[in-house]
Amino acid sequence: MHLFLNFIFAVNKKNKTQQMKAKLMSLVFALSFVMISISGNAQQQDLKTLKQQSQVVRLNADLVAKKINLEKESQHNLKLSEEVKYLDKKSNRATNKFSPSDPKTTAKDARSAAKLLRQTEAANKDLRRSNLKIQKMERDILKLEEKLKNLQYSVEIKEN
Repeated sequence: MHLFLNFIFAVNKKNKTQQMKAKLMSLVFALSFVMISISGNAQQQDLKTLKQQSQVVRLNADLVAKKINLEKESQHNLKLSEEVKYLDKKSNRATNKFSPSDPKTTAKDARSAAKLLRQTEAANKDLRRSNLKIQKMERDILKLEEKLKNLQYSVEIKEN
């Protein structure tokens, strides 16, 4: 009987050690799963932050390009406005000096005045288009700056 009880206790001890091993292994698996999920979550947040930062860099590059284009268009607009001023003065002088004494020169002067007026009208139209283009570029720049402000604010919060 004694041998039988020793056998049962020995089996019981083996079962207890196996149960302890099983509990320990399940605890190790659970902890490793938790660590992996935390690590994965941190990597996802880092990846999300990196994507936002790359978007900020892209938007900054786009903003700089648009500002350069705006400056170029402003220079072009300045040249157009000078040309329009010159043509306006020239048109005013050309339309004011008709004389009814000589019909041949009056007709020639009228044709050249009409041509000058068409040039002035075309220059005014180009100036108007340039002004509209500048306004559109300024609106786009303001939108980009607002996007950047929002993105940089969210990136700064996530970095802290």
